[in-house]
Amino acid sequence: MKVALFLALPALASSQAALTSWTHSADPGSGMVAREIVVTRSDWLKEAVAAIHAVAKTQKISSDQANQSITVEGNAREAGLAEWLIGELDNPSPGPTGHGYIMPQDADDVTLVIGGLRVGAPTPSGTARAATLADLQEMGNAIRVLCDIARTEVYPPTNALAWRGKGWQNDFALWLLRELGSPPAVNRTAPISYRLSQTSPSVRIFFFAPETSIEELRQMVNAIRSKAAQRVVVIGAERAIALRGTDIEAAAAERIVAAARR
Repeated sequence: MKVALFLALPALASSQAALTSWTHSADPGSGMVAREIVVTRSDWLKEAVAAIHAVAKTQKISSDQANQSITVEGNAREAGLAEWLIGELDNPSPGPTGHGYIMPQDADDVTLVIGGLRVGAPTPSGTARAATLADLQEMGNAIRVLCDIARTEVYPPTNALAWRGKGWQNDFALWLLRELGSPPAVNRTAPISYRLSQTSPSVRIFFFAPETSIEELRQMVNAIRSKAAQRVVVIGAERAIALRGTDIEAAAAERIVAAARR
């Protein structure tokens, strides 16, 4: 879904309900095709090719700077996904609407694009700003590490994230971005919890005061990794730490963070 990160996303039960627009095309079959995709900005070709490589399962991708085009070779289903993906990422002014793509042969194989991302805690003193490449990489890494979504890519030209996963992974990723995008203005000491029904691990998000340094966050992450959970990431722009682990690991992380706050 395309949404400014500092805005809270709707607290809906599923990713398909949470997005306002879905593409579910007729099944073109698995025959091999070569499809040319024209882009509006030739200076974005490198990033567009990287996004296709990350998300679609293609055999060969080539670009033509002069014709402002990308040619994708692979089965027709994956070529269709690549064409849709570039159409979404190529939008120079992404609006606050949601877009997802459902693979024709598998309703549980879903790709999402979120564009126009902004960061910055929505506190009285906070100021939202466009996400930098480093911000996008942190958010993409959080989705990759915590949600088990390997096919994740950042797209700096339009401040976008794209990923491909199963339904439960997309639900989790949308929840993660929603919570990271709406940190509490007060009482930042209480962690936010989430339980994955798929595998039953616990998830925690810890928010810290805006004046907390990135180095302090990294020190806490190192402590958590050495004594509690391995899947833990820093979201610097939001002054947050997010982790995924067992109930015992999550409880241990809570104790480490509580001790660090004193």
